[in-house]
Amino acid sequence: MTVQKVTDTFVSCATLPATHWISESACPYTDSMAVFRFWLADKIPPDYEKTALQPDEIIRAGRFRRAEDRNRFVCARHMVRTLAGRYTHQRPGDICFTVGKNQKPEIKDSDRWHINVSHAGQWVLVAIGVTSVGVDVEENNPDFAFQDVLAHSFTAVEQQYIEANDSRLLFYRSWTRKEALVKATGKGLDDDFQRVPCLDGRHLIERELIGAAGPWSVSSFRVSDGYSAAIAYGDWEGIPKFYTLDSGLFDQQES
Repeated sequence: MTVQKVTDTFVSCATLPATHWISESACPYTDSMAVFRFWLADKIPPDYEKTALQPDEIIRAGRFRRAEDRNRFVCARHMVRTLAGRYTHQRPGDICFTVGKNQKPEIKDSDRWHINVSHAGQWVLVAIGVTSVGVDVEENNPDFAFQDVLAHSFTAVEQQYIEANDSRLLFYRSWTRKEALVKATGKGLDDDFQRVPCLDGRHLIERELIGAAGPWSVSSFRVSDGYSAAIAYGDWEGIPKFYTLDSGLFDQQES
């Protein structure tokens, strides 16, 4: 019999059976846990006047050499500010962020809402909830030699599982689970990343491994073909709501 120590916690990993994305217009901005996705247009101009970016963020945006990286940053920051404003009933430009562990943004003076962002390829995801939350999306790159990072990032059992099945798909599914969890806890990618659980099931681990008490839930979900994503959150039961934002996000100034 496994004896649970006071320094232990549980991490439960699973794949959601289906992901029903609904229009953001139906969002009440009161859901306890929600994920928003936004598809980056091929050519979104960095028109800062149509965003809620603040001067320091505009400076950061200008440091990107590649237009696609700059546009991705602008969209992500505008999404975070807009959604945080709608949940906290503030103007997006008035939202103040503090920096937590691993540079994780936190909404200042908000004890209720937690937020996290991830972007890859043409997708930007923002997760917001009433408990610590982390989200990760990865584009399943057919040219990436994922085998080169297996030994460093996964246990022997996890490597066997990945290599015995649809290897590339399971690599990205497993990777996004690990990364979502360490983003949620603020632990970040470090030497313990290999030991962060990602296989389906309930795992008893030491709290120090992820840097926070639990329990924690990690769920894989579908964004679109060619992408893998996962959300992690602590001490909350239920299924997150999933919303799709459209380009109208940049067509209005919110007061």
